[in-house]
Amino acid sequence: MNDRKTALRMPYRILVITAAVVPVVLSTAVGSVLVNDAPVFPDNAGEWGKLCLGAALLVFAAFGLTFLGWLAGVLLRRPENEDGLRFLELLNRMGVVFKKPSRVIATLVALAVLAMIAWLVPDDGLEPGVLRIMSARDESGAANARGILVQQWNQAHPDNKVEFIGLGTEPDSQHARMVDDAREAGAHEADVYVLDVVYMPEFIGNGYIRPIDESRRSPKEKGDDFLDNVLNTCKDMSGTRDGLWALPWNTDAGLLYRRSEGRGPTSWNDYFPGSANVARLVNSESLTVTALEAIWAHDGEVVNRDGQLVLTPDKSAVDFDQDARDALKDLADAYRGKDPEDSVDSETAALQAFVSGRAGVMRNWPVAYEKLVKPVNRIPSLEVTQLPHESVLGGQNLAVSAWTRKPRAAQELIEFLTSPSSELILFEVGGFAPTRDYAYTYATRPYRDELRAAVVKARLRPVTPHYTDFSATFREGILYAINNKGRYPADFPRKLASVAAGGSPDN
Repeated sequence: MNDRKTALRMPYRILVITAAVVPVVLSTAVGSVLVNDAPVFPDNAGEWGKLCLGAALLVFAAFGLTFLGWLAGVLLRRPENEDGLRFLELLNRMGVVFKKPSRVIATLVALAVLAMIAWLVPDDGLEPGVLRIMSARDESGAANARGILVQQWNQAHPDNKVEFIGLGTEPDSQHARMVDDAREAGAHEADVYVLDVVYMPEFIGNGYIRPIDESRRSPKEKGDDFLDNVLNTCKDMSGTRDGLWALPWNTDAGLLYRRSEGRGPTSWNDYFPGSANVARLVNSESLTVTALEAIWAHDGEVVNRDGQLVLTPDKSAVDFDQDARDALKDLADAYRGKDPEDSVDSETAALQAFVSGRAGVMRNWPVAYEKLVKPVNRIPSLEVTQLPHESVLGGQNLAVSAWTRKPRAAQELIEFLTSPSSELILFEVGGFAPTRDYAYTYATRPYRDELRAAVVKARLRPVTPHYTDFSATFREGILYAINNKGRYPADFPRKLASVAAGGSPDN
């Protein structure tokens, strides 16, 4: 047997074995994560790259395990062949360079610190892959304002092109489809949701969306000029979670459209009973909006300015004060003799009644202006003003799915879509009510100041994770009141409080 010197001090042997074990363990862990996280059939180069890298790391780990067995045999007992002896001589020469085990330890610690620093340095790169937005119909119509923004994004981000997942036109089915995708056992098709403001508490409370990463927002975007009450809809207004959970894409507030002959109305009773809005009685979200605005116009307080229901002292029922009850009586008078319809779009029906001249005034959302200035509908003396009372605050927010595999790219997208320049395009081209002061300052639309004032003083609908059930129960009671001279069922206030808290109206 070769009698060359092969002694190796025990500290070195332990360090060598450790240094060999660590990359095998890391390769196994990282490789497993990459492979398990990859879809069954990757649909882009980035996902294929992750899958191949994960597979390569697992193959390396398999070979590494074989090497570890050989290494342990060489270091823990005297080698019996020439290869083992040469390997030990190499380690001895390295030991001479370092002289002391402590230097080896210091070197390994330094390498570990450098690796940790590299890990902690933020990665500004965006995950590649298609970004899918789940959205209801685009109200900008032929103007295609949202499409213009998406085209701009796609040109600047060819590795993160946007696709829309379209939903139906009925609000309740839109909501159900989004919830089905966002829940834990859902399909998780979407990276971004376009959420009506009333659905924010539900999606935050159930963990369907992730909070905005403020550390990734650019200094320009952090200097937010979002309108305060609009930005508040992106916060956890019914819970205790801090931060923003979305960014506001467009807001909404009711406007009064009228043929500008004579003096404008100064109260709800001045315009609503003879308006285009009473042409049809529709059992949809528009009735919730109509009833709340009627109550506020009469100084009633069923819902306060923070979006909280006004409850009786024992918290068991919603407190309909005398002003609210008077509002329901007036609402019943306005709709006298009409039966509710389920298959009619109330805003479209009102628009048709107004354009045809059957009514001289109409309450509608800002996007209605686009249809009224078309040559076929043009009304030469059209005037657009605020309502003579507070409006419901509407709008849509952009939120990142809790399940997306591209959270950095998704957040970058929603920041782009809600940027000052994007908000200006949405307003000027599509008629969407802007969420930023910048757009109101530089827009050329003649009613921009009236719209901004209407949005600033607009009020929230009830803030509850159970809004869909609340609105359906509320409309049920309002329809009963309309058909019974303003009198609602005795148990209606209790049902509303129960449903808003997550209970059954029958409890």
